Amino acid sequence: MSPSEEGIRLAKRVAAEQNCSRREAEALIVAGGVQVEGRLVTDPARRVKEAQSLTVNRMVSMAALAPTSLVLYKPADMVGNLAWLQNTVGLKAPKPGIWGAERLAKMQIPLPLAKAASGLCIFSDDFGVLRHLEDRRSPIEQEWMATLQGPVQEATLKALNGPGIRASVNRQTEQMTVLRIAGKDIDGQDLGRWLDQQCPLQDLRRQRVGRLSLAPLESGQWRQLEGYERF
Repeated sequence: MSPSEEGIRLAKRVAAEQNCSRREAEALIVAGGVQVEGRLVTDPARRVKEAQSLTVNRMVSMAALAPTSLVLYKPADMVGNLAWLQNTVGLKAPKPGIWGAERLAKMQIPLPLAKAASGLCIFSDDFGVLRHLEDRRSPIEQEWMATLQGPVQEATLKALNGPGIRASVNRQTEQMTVLRIAGKDIDGQDLGRWLDQQCPLQDLRRQRVGRLSLAPLESGQWRQLEGYERF
């Protein structure tokens, strides 16, 4: 079979016909901007024949190429990794082409959440955002809500308040206590382990990272950050 019969990679043909780079062509395809014989194709590696017609909509290319960040409300006991991101966003995206598996696989996870914790989980391919969130010289403040079984003793609350950490009682009954904990260098896994040693820990939720709050998301929901939003 000759090369013309086998066809060429879709990304290569789009790049040639649109006079753009291969990277731009791949982003355009993943974003849902290319149809082959009238059918949407989002796989840049798909081989197409010379006789097959292409329809290209370059209006989606800016959205496909622009760096972005996503925030998700991770449920407890869920591993917040790229596979979970692809499953959550890929199935519920209003524009599935832009959030194809190829693009989502390139996202990074600053400040990952432990499996047992719930709350604000961040994914980004924006270098500026990643650098800001991962800067150990100037850690960003996080706020956590911890639900513990029974009342919490004053001595426990005093021990929790230390350099760079502020803890207060948000709500307390005989059955449970909700603590609000904020600090700039808090490891959620270490925090959860310590709290569970004091009183049985029922839930640990990351409520805020910097200026960005979990609201209005509900468990399992996600959204894309707007250009004006800053951590």
